[in-house]
Amino acid sequence: MQTSQTVEVSRVTADEVLARIQRGEPILFIDARNADAWSESDVKLPGAVRVDSNHVKEHRAEIPKGRSIVAYCTCPHEESAAKVAQELMQAGYEDVHVLHGGLEAWKKAGGTLEHKPA
Repeated sequence: MQTSQTVEVSRVTADEVLARIQRGEPILFIDARNADAWSESDVKLPGAVRVDSNHVKEHRAEIPKGRSIVAYCTCPHEESAAKVAQELMQAGYEDVHVLHGGLEAWKKAGGTLEHKPA
């Protein structure tokens, strides 16, 4: 039985996301990496919005409803991305997923990366 606190978040593979992009579907990426992982990296997924998993509410204005959203991180079991996705779903966002395997899976699948702002 699900409680109102827990929403099950679906996970998508990098290949599934790449196929959706090739079909022309607009995907909004949410970079949910923790502060250390974010600061140690110089790349992000294309157009990704940076959202700390502890401050989702403060970033909702940057995240349009009605778009497919894919959250990613670099932590085990996609913990930060899942936390962000759950909060967005509880706030009424509908097409929200977590990237299975996170940033590393995206790189292995040959997904495009862009340099993040300094």
